[in-house]
Amino acid sequence: MKNKMKKTTIELTEEQYFFLKEKSLELQKQRKHYSIVSIIRDLIEDDRKNWTLRRRVSKI
Repeated sequence: MKNKMKKTTIELTEEQYFFLKEKSLELQKQRKHYSIVSIIRDLIEDDRKNWTLRRRVSKI
C-alpha cells in the first residue's frame, strides 16, 4: 500500500538541522538500506504515534 505523500519545506535552526541530520545518519548506519529521508519519516511517524497515544491516555 502506497501512502500519498506531500512535499513540504520547513525552517530549522542550525542546531535543529544538525541534530536531525546526526540522528538520521546514526540510524542509517544501523539500517543501511534506508535513506536519510526515510529515516526522518520514520522518526516523525514514531513521534506521531507516541503523541496520539499520550493524548488518549490523558483523556481517560
